[in-house]
Amino acid sequence: MEQAELTTEQVGERDIPWETYMMTKLISGTDLQLLRRYDNRPESYRAQLLDDDGPAYVRVFVTILRDIFKEETVEYVLALIDEMLTANPKRARLFHDKSLANDDPYEPFLS
Repeated sequence: MEQAELTTEQVGERDIPWETYMMTKLISGTDLQLLRRYDNRPESYRAQLLDDDGPAYVRVFVTILRDIFKEETVEYVLALIDEMLTANPKRARLFHDKSLANDDPYEPFLS
């Protein structure tokens, strides 16, 4: 199967080495905690996390897309964002949160 044929579900089944990214300082300890809380959880659990602290999760996703270039990881985070927005398109507002004011949340999507 070619890479272009992977579904969001298949990409979402990947095991991403988040601890390795933290040890190499590509993500922070806080980012790792958020990812562990979110990763491989049911949609209902993720929805509650996004309702409680959505901007923090978007900030982590944008940081990963900006700083990590491994294709499998980028695809995985894009799949997480796709699932998040597909489940509730109003979550797009999380990308406009004031906590992201110092970053352009759309810049990683353009590269």
